[in-house]
Amino acid sequence: MRIKVNIPEATSGDFRIEHVTTDSYCGSPEPMDTYTVLFNEHHNIMQDTTREYVEHEQFLKSVYGDILIAGLGLGMINQPLMDNPNVKSVTIIEKFQDVIDMVWDHCPKNKKFRLIHDDIYKWDIDSKFDIGWFDSWVGERPHEEYKKVMVEKYGPYCREIMFWNSQNDIDFENNVHGQLRFVLPKQVSGAISVTTHNNKEK
Repeated sequence: MRIKVNIPEATSGDFRIEHVTTDSYCGSPEPMDTYTVLFNEHHNIMQDTTREYVEHEQFLKSVYGDILIAGLGLGMINQPLMDNPNVKSVTIIEKFQDVIDMVWDHCPKNKKFRLIHDDIYKWDIDSKFDIGWFDSWVGERPHEEYKKVMVEKYGPYCREIMFWNSQNDIDFENNVHGQLRFVLPKQVSGAISVTTHNNKEK
């Protein structure tokens, strides 16, 4: 399955969006088609491929309530979140104004959505959430460190934390928030999740 976006080609600062016609991407076979790809100067950040859908599939199947999303990307998952009656609200934190300028006007959204221009590492958290979906990593630090930092910062504010594709189990037992124990279970459909056990009722 694939969620195809409708974002025009554009360049803004260090970021660009291109339409790429191919039958493979990032080493994975794809149906021959034209895909929309978001790049920065160093990385392919996101594309609307079947592989990308698989990496989001478990999150989209289990999502509910108030959702926090790290990174706007191509806005690929906005429509499924809009269509899901179990989703109450979606808060997206996007660091780069260039990405917002190229994507936000063209991606699906409704009154459930709010977009905040801020850094997910530094954002002053203003709400409690049912699920945090962390898909903003672009190699700025080791991925395992990114996950640990996100769990430490957002664990008290999210009932569940999920990350895109991970290759290894991680056990966060090292006194993160004192008595908390965060366990990342085995990969399922390209996503891993952390259940936080200390969240009080919102």
